[in-house]
Amino acid sequence: MSLESALRELGKEIQADPRFEALQAAAKVNDADEALQQQMHEMQLITLKYQQEAEKGEEASQDRIAELQKEYQDLYTKVMDGENMKKYSEAAAQMEQMAQYISQMIGLFFDGQDPATCEIPASDCTHDCCTCGGCH
Repeated sequence: MSLESALRELGKEIQADPRFEALQAAAKVNDADEALQQQMHEMQLITLKYQQEAEKGEEASQDRIAELQKEYQDLYTKVMDGENMKKYSEAAAQMEQMAQYISQMIGLFFDGQDPATCEIPASDCTHDCCTCGGCH
């Protein structure tokens, strides 16, 4: 089997995984959620207004910038607290875990580990990179 074939088989396995299917389903629900789509559009508009104000340099109103930041943060919190977005975020987190696992395994292969027997070492991650021993 060529490397290209192996990668394509991996792609098929990823897309057949229930985590992938859950992410696709959650994305579809979010796309159909008109209220969520309106909120996302509002967030884009706030971002544009923020950029326009910030581009004024020294003439920019710091009060307006602070107001836009608060509007954005309030709307972001509302979006992320929505049930559909919570489900999407959870599904995306599961896919990210899969991607990290695949990446870590490939790293072991590049290090010369036996693909048939190597395992990812247990992580003692403290989420403080200064203590990192290379788990990622």
